Amino acid sequence: MSPLPADLGDGAILRRHEMGDLEALWAAIEAERARIGVWMPWVEGALTIDDERRWLEGVIADERSLEGCGLWVDAAFAGGVGLMSGDPWGVSGELGYWLVSEHEGRGLATRACRVLIDVGFRELGLHRVSIHAGVENVRSRAVAERLGFRQEGIERGACRGSGGFYDLVAYGLLKDEWPLT
Repeated sequence: MSPLPADLGDGAILRRHEMGDLEALWAAIEAERARIGVWMPWVEGALTIDDERRWLEGVIADERSLEGCGLWVDAAFAGGVGLMSGDPWGVSGELGYWLVSEHEGRGLATRACRVLIDVGFRELGLHRVSIHAGVENVRSRAVAERLGFRQEGIERGACRGSGGFYDLVAYGLLKDEWPLT
């Protein structure tokens, strides 16, 4: 189905998670918990490695799912990226991403999202892809804007991280706005 694993250049690979990734994934979550927990509501529910194992088993079980993808740089876990399709009609999907701090600022999230957007539009037949980012999450918002997503509005108090509720910027991209080559 998809072009995964995808070589993103500079030693970076995007691929679906495997059960063997559990230890590296958990170590990254634990090391980055305070930083990513501010923006990622799922961090609050990932309290033990068994919690993460259950999530990992679920995303691996669905062979068509792109929800559980990992970024790897020179064989080290660098972050997570996913295209979630909670839409029962297959019309839209939502991108989510996070990076281990030492890998920020290198364009990895942008390159990985580009691959998943292509898969969403070309192979899954999506009409729309969205990204939601905290109003003050400048790095996450920059990814959406670099990829050509349009800001569609502010969702007040729409998400809760470790610091409490915060506003989200809603971004959207339609298939005919994406340069399919």
